[in-house]
Amino acid sequence: MAVKIGPFQALSLTTVAAVYILIVLGGIVSSTGSGLACPDWPLCKGQIVPALTIDVLIEYTHRVSTIAVTLLVVSTMLFAWKKFGWPNTVTSFATLTFILLLGQIVLGMVTVESKTLPAVVTSHLALATLVFASALTATVTSFAHASKEGLGK
Repeated sequence: MAVKIGPFQALSLTTVAAVYILIVLGGIVSSTGSGLACPDWPLCKGQIVPALTIDVLIEYTHRVSTIAVTLLVVSTMLFAWKKFGWPNTVTSFATLTFILLLGQIVLGMVTVESKTLPAVVTSHLALATLVFASALTATVTSFAHASKEGLGK
């Protein structure tokens, strides 16, 4: 049986992929020691767009990617509310993803402010994993929901 991908599933899959890429970028930031290339938050060296050295480019790419992921997570959540309403498992996980992402953004700030204290960096990765798991659960659940309805409208 072929799996059909509706508009919500396509957006949700894109969101999951973007969250995963953001986690990989975070790993690159950590493994290259670029975490303090932008020593302030939300700016980088007091600027919206800083001078781009390699370390700043790595950290700045992670930060800018967070904006794209946030837009995707918000879009997925709003689409879930419109398509599935409440109460619904898809909507619950899409909303949880948004809430966890907000916490993740705050923890990103704390990571910078703590000068990349290892316990904070580890917490940042742990919460990122929860954001990914929640987004993935919303996606998988939406496929299960769509198969029950014949993919729905």
